[in-house]
Amino acid sequence: MKELLICADGFHAEQAPALGNRMLTGNGYLGVRGTLEEHGKAELAAVNLAGLYDRLGDCWREPLNAPHPFSLRLYENGNLLALPHAPAEAHTQTLDARRGLHRRETRFAGGTALAVERFAHMAQVHLLALSATVRAGAGGAYVLDYGIDGDVWDIHGPHYQAMALDTQNGLLTALATTNEGDAVAVCALPALTVPAARHDGTDGRRRFARFAFTLAAGESATLTALAAVYTSRDTAQPLAEAARAVLAAGGYDTLRATHIACWAVLWQTAAMHIDGDDEAEAALNYSAYHLLCIAPRHSESLSVPARGLSGQTYKGAVFWDTEMFMLDFYLATLPEVAKTIARYRIDTLDGARDKARQYGLRGAFYAWESQAGGYDACSDYNVTDVFTGRPVRTYFRDKQIHITADVVYGLWKVVRWTGDDSLWLSGGAEVLVEAARFYHSLLVKRVESDVCELRDVIGPDEYHERVNNNAYTNEMARFVFRQALAVTAWMAARHPDAYAALEAKLHFTHELPAFQTAADALKRQEPRADGVIQQFDGYFSLEDATVDAVRARLKDPREYWGGGNGVASDTQVIKQADVITLLYMRKDAYPPATLRANYNYYLPRTEHGSSLSACMYALAACNVGQPDEAYPLFLKSAKADLADGGKEWAGLVYIGGTHPAAAGGAYMALLWGFLGLSLDSGAPSIAPRLPARWRGAACTVNWRGQAVRLACGSLAAPDAQR
Repeated sequence: MKELLICADGFHAEQAPALGNRMLTGNGYLGVRGTLEEHGKAELAAVNLAGLYDRLGDCWREPLNAPHPFSLRLYENGNLLALPHAPAEAHTQTLDARRGLHRRETRFAGGTALAVERFAHMAQVHLLALSATVRAGAGGAYVLDYGIDGDVWDIHGPHYQAMALDTQNGLLTALATTNEGDAVAVCALPALTVPAARHDGTDGRRRFARFAFTLAAGESATLTALAAVYTSRDTAQPLAEAARAVLAAGGYDTLRATHIACWAVLWQTAAMHIDGDDEAEAALNYSAYHLLCIAPRHSESLSVPARGLSGQTYKGAVFWDTEMFMLDFYLATLPEVAKTIARYRIDTLDGARDKARQYGLRGAFYAWESQAGGYDACSDYNVTDVFTGRPVRTYFRDKQIHITADVVYGLWKVVRWTGDDSLWLSGGAEVLVEAARFYHSLLVKRVESDVCELRDVIGPDEYHERVNNNAYTNEMARFVFRQALAVTAWMAARHPDAYAALEAKLHFTHELPAFQTAADALKRQEPRADGVIQQFDGYFSLEDATVDAVRARLKDPREYWGGGNGVASDTQVIKQADVITLLYMRKDAYPPATLRANYNYYLPRTEHGSSLSACMYALAACNVGQPDEAYPLFLKSAKADLADGGKEWAGLVYIGGTHPAAAGGAYMALLWGFLGLSLDSGAPSIAPRLPARWRGAACTVNWRGQAVRLACGSLAAPDAQR
């Protein structure tokens, strides 16, 4: 695999949030934002923890940022050398995505330079490591102040009601307690390569070890620091366990070597190759890098939040993004992680049942914004009016009922790819039955009609709320009914004892005929004469305005386009792929010839206000034989975290962060689009349709325990190298 370096030259303070996302490092247990070591919460520095949440009073519940063990300050002859406090002659920040290393090199006025390398260990997920080298300019007295910064960035905090900072046998320690009673412990062991006087102390919520030493011109000194993070969800004694982990970790060089070796193994399957397009190859592999950084490889039941581990935006919640846009990457590269994601949904079934009961419904209504236990963190007021400052009632929690079908679709994908149908026997079939019950309890009929309807919903296009018979939602619900029927029939025939146990628990057998009737009677949005499918009842009667015309109606660029007063609500302009998503996810629901008509119709009416959108249109373009039309849409997804100008506000709510669903979508565009992967024969086969600029494309997938190379064009030969 080629080098994969993401570089930013020069220091620009306003770029700190974007670089924090772009230069993220992580290992699935935690994510470390790519901010500079002298920076703190004002620059959105954070070590974000997976799956651990806290709520302050009536504020939004959100994931925790741990006390930060990469806090560093450098002094020369009593003067602070830090950006932007001191001028720099040169500054470069680099992410080595091939090896999972974050680096910065800064030469300050006067010639003194600071070079820092750090990483979150990919195998020993509780460990972090840092190496900081000072090279003297003119020489003199230096101080390196290394610490754990407990003054963490919170969006809706503070989340720590108590924090104990200390030094124990040379270890810096922080033990923080959340409002919900969880404990987060951080221990760090710093060491310097030259003789130095060490002074330990506390400054507010920062515990530091201050090393004072002298250097002659051109001499250097290196500080290394090993740190560990544990929580009370990991162990009853997180502080003691963190201390033990640091003391047993070995040296920086040893940890670095094993970390890099782990990344090398991951890239053996995850790396992608494009002959003739270095930009696309780098963007694809950068997308894979982010997905690898947030894969919950350490857990048997955990999912991936919509913003990965880049911070607290979107409340650290798990959306439909994971099943529909990220799961394919994990199935193809880390199938055990895909099973972990599936297990999370099975294990949060009770939370989905509770939510259904809250709405007076049967079965399982999965959380739109799922946190621990399946708790729905989605509030009734997710958007703030930019003019009045008042919260606006939104209906994402109530009406995006397609989430339950998306969960079922994800389980189906795992079984199809891995061939492991034991997932149905270990809770998956129970999810299917409860999902079918949920949709059945929502069905309505007109007095004079036998057609079943799903009314008052929101489809993938969130700009149009409370619509009837959204085409995507109805077809996904139909899929649920049919999967419930197929899997329970399979269990009855092949695993009668498991079927009997499920029947004894759920008492569902008498409901199966009703599920069959619902699958047959549920309204289908039939294509009109030109092949276009109506997104929902009445969609074609809305104003047929262009995206640019609707954008021109904004009075504030931060306005929310949807909802009751949004500029797009009464028009055919949509936020993201909706019908097009249906035609990809449910290829069997409509004739293939309808895809081109709907691609042509909906693409110019789509604002792409979601990072989930472009990849769906890229897949559609490939499937209608237009890979060159697909290319810019694919690249938009692949570069979602490389390009500037992404949407960071919904009303007055900050929604910045990484975009792992776009990264997963870019991978899907390569796999199912440009390579034309098919599983119809029961094994992977490809029918490539490459953009004109590509001479060849290749990747490796893990298919049922075997590494299978998919390649075409100039890279088709087994020994073709890049």
